[in-house]
Amino acid sequence: MKRSQARPTPSQLERPILSVDVVLLHADRAKLHALLLRRTEQPFLGALALPGVAVRVDETLEFAARRALVTKTGLAADHAAGLHLEQVATFDALFRDPRGRTVTVAHMALSAARLPIEPGSAGAWIELSRIPRGSLPFDHDEILQTTLSRLRGKLRYTNIAARLLGDTFRLEELQSVYEAILGRTLNRSNFRTKLLKIGLIERAGVMAGSTGAQGGRPPHLFRFTRQDVAAEDREFV
Repeated sequence: MKRSQARPTPSQLERPILSVDVVLLHADRAKLHALLLRRTEQPFLGALALPGVAVRVDETLEFAARRALVTKTGLAADHAAGLHLEQVATFDALFRDPRGRTVTVAHMALSAARLPIEPGSAGAWIELSRIPRGSLPFDHDEILQTTLSRLRGKLRYTNIAARLLGDTFRLEELQSVYEAILGRTLNRSNFRTKLLKIGLIERAGVMAGSTGAQGGRPPHLFRFTRQDVAAEDREFV
């Protein structure tokens, strides 16, 4: 005998709110920094959180993510428009938001510079090592850690580090970015030899108006051989 299926209640037919949350990262002196905001309303009034917004019916997820950076942190619109941005994962825990049922699509954004924030806005650059585990509201700790794991994974087989550097850079700057993401010190000689040998980077002249240590030759500049985020069939580090 076939069981009759129970009719869903009106509350079960309600659609969850779709949102985006963004982890914007910048590397400085072998340290990763994230652009967070100080919440100005309940729930979690006063807590540091990731910028996020509900997705409107007339916009894409990418547009919503860039809008979140502008409207929630005080980042200039032209700066937000030029950032490398990619989806990381979907977070759909039933009770992730105490205000109601929401599903969020987390995004990772990368910046080569410490972008300025509009004075008086809620945004602030925070060094990741200064953010205690479990201190972020909602499921933002999980989103942050998942994003960092994604970035570390891509660092091993793509040139995604290019998105955290300028068009040209010194080898010291490149190694600093790798160490910031991996959270460990790399052997200077092995690191540089390997990246040059596999053709990930190439020489791009010397730094104009600069001299090396003890007044020696100016330091060499390098650039990535490809500017798009391209995957390779071998690990770099």
